[in-house]
Amino acid sequence: MYKYAFSYAKNKNQKCMEVETATVLWSMLLGSEFPIVHDFITFLQEKRPVKVINRDQWQSFIDFVSSDVSNYDESSACKCILFDNIYIYMG
Repeated sequence: MYKYAFSYAKNKNQKCMEVETATVLWSMLLGSEFPIVHDFITFLQEKRPVKVINRDQWQSFIDFVSSDVSNYDESSACKCILFDNIYIYMG
């Protein structure tokens, strides 16, 4: 279901989804299972690092939230700088 939500929720003529739409979907689809989703949404709302979420970010987000964040290594390769920034934000 998560995989298909991006195409369904974005505007038909756009390649990206508005951040506001993505945050609502993330909260509904993943928020109860992965608590970091709510921290990430707060980060997006407060810092506004991006205006839209592209398909790669959307697809990578499920891997990000389901990973073991206690073993975060800022020097390791990350698919998306946006996800690295949440760790800096959370301090």
